Amino acid sequence: MTTASAKVEEYLEAIYNMEMEGETVIGARLAEKFRVKAPTVTEMLQRLEKAGYITLDAQRHVTLTEDGVELAESVLRRHRLTERFLTDMLGMQWHEVHEEACRLEHYISGAVEERVIASLDHPTTCPHGNPIPGYVPDARGYLARVGACRLTDAADQPMRILCVSEVIEDEEETIRALHERGMTPGTVVTWHGETSEAGWVLLPDGTTISIPRTLARALWVIPADAPMPKGAAGTR
Repeated sequence: MTTASAKVEEYLEAIYNMEMEGETVIGARLAEKFRVKAPTVTEMLQRLEKAGYITLDAQRHVTLTEDGVELAESVLRRHRLTERFLTDMLGMQWHEVHEEACRLEHYISGAVEERVIASLDHPTTCPHGNPIPGYVPDARGYLARVGACRLTDAADQPMRILCVSEVIEDEEETIRALHERGMTPGTVVTWHGETSEAGWVLLPDGTTISIPRTLARALWVIPADAPMPKGAAGTR
């Protein structure tokens, strides 16, 4: 596999995360995420297809190839390990580390990766709860394997936050809003939808807060009585 540019790696990460969360990946969704125009995405998808990282069907739906998955997981592993290093070892807050990790992920060597894993006692997720490829079985199937669903699909019942959607992690205001409300991995919450656009969440201390449905949908949850996976964020 040839060396890929940082931009190629970022696109593969985005496609991987969307696929992991069950989304159909199309150019318009990528243009929205990267805040670029459609021709820019089209050019990149053609480049990725030529390199053998993706396939495009007749409807222009994007699917990662085996090579695409391998490279995406390699980058995501370094990214999520870096996030854990920044929080667990350097004391940064979980909502502050995504952008820092994005800058560092392209330059971490295998030797540094091994040292970080050993120093952190083999974590299985990033601070936002997403699985670290290579340190959990079948990272792409993680959500289904642990029985996770979106908070908006589990109304009126206590649920434990497993992870925050990686698809929106680079939306700093969203992550900060979750942080300020105490809605972090491991927290038990109950969602009550009121309208198609908003609802409210009951926190363990009895506090109720109003949040947009889009924010609630960004949270993947498991039943409140289910244990958090070993080595996951929210277990240490």
